[in-house]
Amino acid sequence: MNLIRKRLGNQATYFTIFFLASIMVISAPVKSLAQETEEEEEEEDPWADVEFAFEDEKLLNFFDANQEISALQRSTQARIAETTEQYGLTRERFDQIGRAAQMGALQDGAFSNDEIEAFNQVAPQVTEIQREMQGMVSVIVGDHDMSMNEYRDVMNDFRQDEQLREYVTYLARERAREKILEERRREAERKLEEEEEE
Repeated sequence: MNLIRKRLGNQATYFTIFFLASIMVISAPVKSLAQETEEEEEEEDPWADVEFAFEDEKLLNFFDANQEISALQRSTQARIAETTEQYGLTRERFDQIGRAAQMGALQDGAFSNDEIEAFNQVAPQVTEIQREMQGMVSVIVGDHDMSMNEYRDVMNDFRQDEQLREYVTYLARERAREKILEERRREAERKLEEEEEE
């Protein structure tokens, strides 16, 4: 009889341990799921409590315009360097002569007569290239539903406010992610339609 009680006692102990372990295993995923849901909600809107002076659409327009303007600036700098080199001046030397000319210090002996002559010949071409770029910047900004003043206002805040830079990056990344998801959804719909037609 004692042996039976002992076995039943052991079985009850095993059952209790098994029962408690089962509860822990079952409750763990629930807790984990709740945490994941909270984390997802946090990930979905990490900027809920932050306000900026500009609407999201304006910030995305600024981002898109700025991407195009950055590419334009790079190609413009390359054109200017190429143009100055045709006259025997590096871009750096051209800029040095330009700064000296602005200060009225061209004749202080730092530059040769050949360099000054080359500068005088190439400067109007560089100015024209820069004017072209400025005109194209205005067009790009206008194409993105912004005035130059609006673009400058956003740019000033963007340069000074690290949090705004992070937010603009977040907006652009989310837009790209949504676009990918939308393309996948359309692709799935297209495949479904093709299967139904067959």
